[in-house]
Amino acid sequence: MVRRTKQDALTTRHELLDAAERLFSERGVSNTSMMQVAEAAGVTRGAIYHHFENKLDLIYAMMERVSLPVDEMREELRKEHANAPLHQLRQRCLHIVNLVQNDPHMRALVNILCHKCEYVEDTLPIHLRHLRGRNECIDEFVNLLEDAKRVGSVRSNVDARTAIVGIFALIDGLFYNWLLDTDYFDLTEAAERTLDIYLAGLVTNQVN
Repeated sequence: MVRRTKQDALTTRHELLDAAERLFSERGVSNTSMMQVAEAAGVTRGAIYHHFENKLDLIYAMMERVSLPVDEMREELRKEHANAPLHQLRQRCLHIVNLVQNDPHMRALVNILCHKCEYVEDTLPIHLRHLRGRNECIDEFVNLLEDAKRVGSVRSNVDARTAIVGIFALIDGLFYNWLLDTDYFDLTEAAERTLDIYLAGLVTNQVN
């Protein structure tokens, strides 16, 4: 009997995640079974359940797989631009946009959450986790915008939460429409231009 190494197990896990990404993107979450994911990855039913309890577990693992570079970017911006909160906010938005356009795992995840995940009873936990992550990110951005008001780079009469909800609506709207037809416009270019127009309405005389 051949013993499987940790590297073998890690490879199988990534292959299962890749297969789930493809099938969820093509068929939707509700229309894809765990067995179909296993077959697409070339593994047994026992192998997939060894790594993932169910489809929710697969989605959560997809989220975790793309979270590390985002977390690293956020910490780097905090260290290098501690006194420029509006710059941090802008760069965080554009970094996510760039990942969606250029990183296949991030693109697949956003496409699944936007277009391929029916929020019915079985997948409600995915919806709730998505909302929790979004709300936490909104809170972080509100704090950055409040900091920008304190250092004078954003007008004092700007309601930070309303402004941030608007930014999220802008970026989410770009994601949704770009994923419908990725050849219709350049996502990064459109995001940079529209975000700068939006932020120009918030600033005083100089952007931090």
